[in-house]
Amino acid sequence: MAQDLAIELRPGDHVEAAICTAVADAGCDAAWVDIADLVAEPFAYVMPAASPDDRRVAWYSETYRPPGKVHVAVGGLSVGRLGQGDFTHCHGLWKFLGGEALGHMLAPDCIVAEPIVLNGVGLRGGRFERLADPETCFDLFRACPVGCRIETPDAVMMTIRPNMDISRTVEEVAKCFGIRNGAILGLGSLNGARFGDAPNMHSAITEFIITEGTLRSGTAQIALSAVDISGTIFRGTLQRDGAPVSITAEIVLRSATPVRGVHDATGRVVKVGEI
Repeated sequence: MAQDLAIELRPGDHVEAAICTAVADAGCDAAWVDIADLVAEPFAYVMPAASPDDRRVAWYSETYRPPGKVHVAVGGLSVGRLGQGDFTHCHGLWKFLGGEALGHMLAPDCIVAEPIVLNGVGLRGGRFERLADPETCFDLFRACPVGCRIETPDAVMMTIRPNMDISRTVEEVAKCFGIRNGAILGLGSLNGARFGDAPNMHSAITEFIITEGTLRSGTAQIALSAVDISGTIFRGTLQRDGAPVSITAEIVLRSATPVRGVHDATGRVVKVGEI
């Protein structure tokens, strides 16, 4: 089940701790939080980088800590769990003195510099659990059921596996849950991407954030911003079958209307045809 959240942050708050506390106080198991217009100082992030060995497709860059206040232009944050504690995963595009970058925000190291109210979607009946993944050799968020099964779900959480197309997979999961219309939220990494309205991205070492995602009459349309290993930023609307996942994608599909039936609120996607 989904509910709207309004999360008030004050100067001096640690971004991750404040958001996770607000989600827990709302009685939610997990959440997706839009962090656009957040201003933080200090601020820390990493970029996608080549793996130091042949065990993984990609790794992380050194940690960047821009001086002064950093403004998040576009960003989203998944709230989940690591063992018995809270954990978050955040991608976004931020601007700072001297430039801009798209990458992976280190939320525990960021402190709120200006008051703001963030909008989010609180979720009950499922949550993202950070677990070891043998295929990618990463610890990744995985959509897991929590508590009782939901009789009339209005949202589905999913983790999409490597080489699965995002748009097609969202459509397949939506069909399984009887969802025809809704909003698509999320982040992850892509093994290249073909856009219908922008130059294609060819790198397999990337990170992305969905900027606008909709499901209309069962068809997904997803616009996103992404960055490749060179730091080049791409923005555009995905072509269907044009965006295979590189390592993982965390997606929340919020239905425009509740769906009849009994479900566990998660679509844990392993491979095409198996949900």
